[in-house]
Amino acid sequence: MQINDSALPLGSVVVVIGANGHIAAETCEKLLQAGFRVRGTVRDVHRQAWMGKLFDPQWPGMFELVKVEDFGRDGAFDTAFEGAAGVIYASPPVQFSAEPAKSIAPIIQTITNTLSAASSQSSIKRFVLVSSSMAVQNVIHDQPRRLTRQMFNDAAIIRSLCQADADPLSVYSAGRTLAELSFWTWVEEHNPKFIANVVVPDANFGRLLNPDTDTGLATSIMGMLKRAAAGELHAVNPISHVVDVQDTARLLVAAVALPDVQGERVFAYHRIENWASLRAKIRAHRSDVVVGEDRANEGIDLADASAAIARSDELLRRLGRPGFTSVDQMLGDFVASCY
Repeated sequence: MQINDSALPLGSVVVVIGANGHIAAETCEKLLQAGFRVRGTVRDVHRQAWMGKLFDPQWPGMFELVKVEDFGRDGAFDTAFEGAAGVIYASPPVQFSAEPAKSIAPIIQTITNTLSAASSQSSIKRFVLVSSSMAVQNVIHDQPRRLTRQMFNDAAIIRSLCQADADPLSVYSAGRTLAELSFWTWVEEHNPKFIANVVVPDANFGRLLNPDTDTGLATSIMGMLKRAAAGELHAVNPISHVVDVQDTARLLVAAVALPDVQGERVFAYHRIENWASLRAKIRAHRSDVVVGEDRANEGIDLADASAAIARSDELLRRLGRPGFTSVDQMLGDFVASCY
């Protein structure tokens, strides 16, 4: 990781909220590689002690965990944000439910509460939110179209809030869309002193840092990839662009540290795949873990996000990378860490 001109002083503290998540743990490592101190918030410090054991040998004294259990409590982030230069909100909580009231309001509240807490700390210069591809558009098979960084998933909001039979995926997508919109609305209305950015990842695969692979897979789309490899295609959602989780983490570092990334949506999208193509590529690494037949006539998303991908590729190169990690390397890392 290489940052030649950082917006935040190297050695300053960046807080990663929900540090034990799949993307968040990788982000902690990439921040440490870049020369930042990392303060991760978790609900249970003892349970997530594996993170210190992972990072301390290489970066002694540079990583710490703090407990933040109730995001809505007054002063919940006082200790976590004290003296910090940047914040990355990596794991906004979203329930997968067909009831909008249970899924949407809590995530909006936690985001606005966290923004308010950050704005009260004069030291914080950057705030980055992790959003979701579901906040842009749901997967649509075999329909060519163009995706832009200005698009939001209005269709999911309409389905969830205006139709009585909304499905859980639509409600989830509406929640992620409204959460990001609430983020931008809060920033516009309050004009905080920090720079605000959003990273929008699609399907993140690759390695898993959590040594408890069952727990890690249970809370990650990586679990869907393992189920897809096992032939449990009834238990997975459609996918579009895939990206190596390490590249998403690097883009989060870019969003918090590169001076010219300001008020921007950075798309962590790489290549379009479907479950059949991923199963074929996994089979080339470990044929024994791919079970059953591919889904008959599985379609593929034809969304063109090339402009957004080009911008992200540029940011990765500015961090010293050759661009996005290949899908084959991503899946090789997945197989090595999960089997």
